[in-house]
Amino acid sequence: MIRGALVLLVATLLTLLAAVPPARGAGDGELLRRHAPVLVLDKREPGPPVAVDAFLRGERGARAQQAPPRVYGHAIRDGGRLWLQYWFFYPDNPQDRGIVRSGRHEGDWEMLQVGLGAGERPPVVTFAQHSWRQGCGWDDVAHHGAAPVAFVAHASHATYPRRGRQDRPWPDPDDEVRGDGLRVRPPLSVLRDDRPAWVASRMLWGSSRAAWWSPPETSSPRGPRFQEDGRWSAPARWHAGARSCAAGPPGYPWWVFAGVAALALLALTRRAARTRIARVLERA
Repeated sequence: MIRGALVLLVATLLTLLAAVPPARGAGDGELLRRHAPVLVLDKREPGPPVAVDAFLRGERGARAQQAPPRVYGHAIRDGGRLWLQYWFFYPDNPQDRGIVRSGRHEGDWEMLQVGLGAGERPPVVTFAQHSWRQGCGWDDVAHHGAAPVAFVAHASHATYPRRGRQDRPWPDPDDEVRGDGLRVRPPLSVLRDDRPAWVASRMLWGSSRAAWWSPPETSSPRGPRFQEDGRWSAPARWHAGARSCAAGPPGYPWWVFAGVAALALLALTRRAARTRIARVLERA
């Protein structure tokens, strides 16, 4: 009788345990909010990244910058990690490219991403910086709890793991990352491949158009999903191509070498022409 009661009790306990759902990790949205970055701006900046709604309604410049602060989050699994991407929209990029003076453009999308490892811990952070990026370990960046701290360059809005003047290849100006302005952690909205509707649009975010004959010029960018380097859908590969956290500036862009080669060719051509003219005059 006692044995029968024990069997019944064990069976009841097993049934109750089977009815309890297994423990699950945090959802993507919760993780995106947990690790959303703290942004440290330059005090000369007009404001933090903002919601896109005003820009989509046709507002530009200072009026678009008056929109509420916002960061857009996108979660994707790739290369054995869950990547948490954070996209920032600024209505303008007013930074000129040094002596070329052709870098400013309307609309500016910037980002950084956090790669989660075992136990939903964030071992790596990738900082977007113009046409390149910088990959850092979690211990190499400042963080506030689970949130990485990113320092935003004045005017260009590139993100860096630390403050200070950041070298860029000539003729681009160095990035000024003073970190002496607003410290903000904007509210987060989650993005999917097709939500909100603007994510699925290939439109250019602004009216700036680069001339085909001027490589240094910059057009208004496309949205996060259609960035040319494919970071939206292949974050692991994008991170793999990053400079290390301690690395110096990247190499010169191709058009610098092309320009130097063109000037050298022009100089040689002019010298050859002068030599021919001198010989003709001597014969005369």
